Amino acid sequence: MTNLQRIRKERGLTQKALAQQSGVSIRMIQHYEQGIKDINKASAITVYNLAKALMVEMATILELQEVE
Repeated sequence: MTNLQRIRKERGLTQKALAQQSGVSIRMIQHYEQGIKDINKASAITVYNLAKALMVEMATILELQEVE
């Protein structure tokens, strides 16, 4: 499960509701959640709009790797 999907579900939002609140298409949300598209390569405005709709920091929805 991606961070985006986990946070969306924690907020009790459907993909459709998140799309409506963020202005990001349902298809793109599905692609980010399924790993078809890499959210780390999304435009800053897309990440910003998703984060704003989910009420989290932008970095929270990215799939950042821990550096050892």
